[in-house]
Amino acid sequence: MLGAVQAALLACGAAAPPTTWDLTVQTTGSSQDYVVDINAGTTPNININWGDGGAVENFTSTGQKAHTYTNAGTYTVKISGSFASGGNIRLGSNSSNRSRLKGTKAVCNIVGLSNFSSTFYGCTGLTSLPTDLFRYNTAVSSSGFYATFYNCTSLTSIPTDLFRYNTAVSSSGFYRTFQNCTGLTSLPTDLFRYNTAVSSSGFYETFYGCTGLTSLPTDLFRYNTAVSSSGFYETFYGCTGLTSLPTDLFRYNTAVSSSGFYRTFHGCTKLQLSPYIFFSAGEESTRFLNRVSNFQECFYLTSFSGSQGTAPALWNCDFGTGTPTKTDCFQGHSSSSLSNWANIPADWT
Repeated sequence: MLGAVQAALLACGAAAPPTTWDLTVQTTGSSQDYVVDINAGTTPNININWGDGGAVENFTSTGQKAHTYTNAGTYTVKISGSFASGGNIRLGSNSSNRSRLKGTKAVCNIVGLSNFSSTFYGCTGLTSLPTDLFRYNTAVSSSGFYATFYNCTSLTSIPTDLFRYNTAVSSSGFYRTFQNCTGLTSLPTDLFRYNTAVSSSGFYETFYGCTGLTSLPTDLFRYNTAVSSSGFYETFYGCTGLTSLPTDLFRYNTAVSSSGFYRTFHGCTKLQLSPYIFFSAGEESTRFLNRVSNFQECFYLTSFSGSQGTAPALWNCDFGTGTPTKTDCFQGHSSSSLSNWANIPADWT
């Protein structure tokens, strides 16, 4: 009997969803293994075809499930099954094991799979992702993509609609998702457009250490208006290749509160600042009115090698009953990096 997702797609002429989650695994010597970690979940019922002609294995307990390949080669590992609730699957067990993953197709609908926390953590052999990778797991919600691609250093691009169908993603939704993905050079427009439920800690360290990024697309966070406390905590920390920011980058994120912009661009040594990152001209009296705002070390520098920009005049904003945290917001800057350096009050530097 067709599932609801599959039936709906077939009704409109679309291709049927996959029935297995297919992975490309490559071994380079004899007796090398690969591990699928059924990390969490109640009543797991997971089937794994290891792709070397052996019988499909069924696993009904959590833990690391290892398979040893007799010969070097490239294998298609197929995963399917379900959880009663709280399911999480991670690929690989150590740096050598994780590097054997060379590709992934769309994750089939695994009932009870609640998040992709650390699923591809440290999979340094992964260079690209399919657009529909997460399409069939729409129930993913809080911490949905926590550290999903952490340290995937060979990943060079992100599909535009990667998170298009994951509209239930909420608190800590993209916490450390792409941290230390040093191979990324750009981000697609509308990457997070449909994830409007993302809230507290939503983009906490999302792109931390992504040293290959040089610019950000317009409206990257335009639709994430529910982002709140710690929303952009160290989001672009240490992005040393970042040279420019789009106008209105955070203009629409008006619910951001405590620790919201803490160290957001800390150590971005080439970044040319724009005066209208947080607000447009004339909005200084309303943008942060009566809100708790934390800008501590937001633009902190240890050195600077970029082009001179203009700092957003946060010191001219009316915070009303809210008290902004200003400590070291522009620490390390000078007239070389900011055209309005002389206008910045000492308590913001």
